Amino acid sequence: MKKVRKICTIFCLLVSLSMQAQNADIRIGQLVNESNWFELEQALKETPAGSVSPFLRQLAASMTHHYFNRPDSACAVLYDLLSNHQQELGDYTMNMVLLYSVDLARTGHYNDAADLLQNLYNQLAAMGMDSIQIAPYRSQAQQYLALSACGPFYRPLHKPGEYHIPMVIENKGGQHSIEMDGSINGKEGRFLFDTGAGGNLITPKLAKEYGLRFLDTDITVAGIGGLKQGGYAIADTLRIGGMTWVNVPFAVIDTHTGHEEADKFNEKYQLPPVIGLPVMLCMQEIQLDFARRELVIPAIPTPNPLGRSNLIRTDTEGLQLKTADESGHPVYLHFDTGSYYTYMEPIWYNRHRQEVDAAGVSDSLRIAGIGGVSITRTYKLPQMKFQIGNGTVTIDSVNVNTGIDLHTGQRRNTDVSKGTEDGVLGLNALEKFSKVILNLKGMYMEAVPFAEEQ
Repeated sequence: MKKVRKICTIFCLLVSLSMQAQNADIRIGQLVNESNWFELEQALKETPAGSVSPFLRQLAASMTHHYFNRPDSACAVLYDLLSNHQQELGDYTMNMVLLYSVDLARTGHYNDAADLLQNLYNQLAAMGMDSIQIAPYRSQAQQYLALSACGPFYRPLHKPGEYHIPMVIENKGGQHSIEMDGSINGKEGRFLFDTGAGGNLITPKLAKEYGLRFLDTDITVAGIGGLKQGGYAIADTLRIGGMTWVNVPFAVIDTHTGHEEADKFNEKYQLPPVIGLPVMLCMQEIQLDFARRELVIPAIPTPNPLGRSNLIRTDTEGLQLKTADESGHPVYLHFDTGSYYTYMEPIWYNRHRQEVDAAGVSDSLRIAGIGGVSITRTYKLPQMKFQIGNGTVTIDSVNVNTGIDLHTGQRRNTDVSKGTEDGVLGLNALEKFSKVILNLKGMYMEAVPFAEEQ
């Protein structure tokens, strides 16, 4: 009898372990399908390795490495998946190839990234796929080839250590921006600090004035008015404060919108060279110290005080911040210091339409950017509260974009994130804190209140 009971106990244990493994696979698979990278990262940390099927764990790991800015690790896992698990990947194979090409480029292996995309293009063309549909793969391969001939990029000339860069708060037409003094190719200037820019950006006029080297390649940039054509140019040196890098690429884009009023504004307040995410990644951590009006680049990145990441690197080479509203519900915001105002996108409006229509005041939102101008119908809410790391901010008069064109009444697709983000976190929210820590090594943001608020 005891022997039978022991066998039953072992059998029940095996069934329990099998069910746990199945449940873990279902949970991990669901998070991958939902593109819920924040929860997936946490689930992988909390789930014992043996309770998830090896393939699914590798697939999930590749996604978290990619989105949480660990491109070296992502390349290793993606190579294994594409080499040994193509049959299991099935419909995911092309997505994995595209992610792999991005991570190869992020780690400076532009030639390998170009070969990968060119091979993909050739295979799809041989299968008879629409040439217009697959043309972007060949175009991206050509861009990578042009960059591979000029690298390596961002070689530092400054010594390791802590750097303090004066923060210049510019008021342009009632909106603030963060600018920094520095030089390009020895020519002094003032540059825009823009976390919303996936690359460094400069106008054709300024690229010539600063003496940049133009590359023989075309690029396409997504903007407010759609796609905009441009090119690449290389700065021999870029200095910001006491930090200097050699061989720094800039996207060269004509910022004229074709909208008379917006272009007059641009001519009055000429867009300076934009310092985007690639330079910030070299810095690893930037502390926006609003109390002292300076940017601090610490010698050693600050350990994450949150216990988890609240920041990812998106498919559009932007930064997405996971915050929470007053009710504790997650809110996903595009982090953009190039935008002064914080506002909510149509995807958020559609989920909260009833409360917004009741509490909001009818208004409009004008957004001017690369390629055009968008003027849409909005509602202005009296205030919204967000949690940024351990800090809490209350923002007055927040616009909620309905996505409906003010003049035509038609819906406009002005959301570059294609519905993956609830809104944009702008500079007006950050200014309410003494200090905001942007850590791109641990992928987190922390906000520290002013002393009297603590």
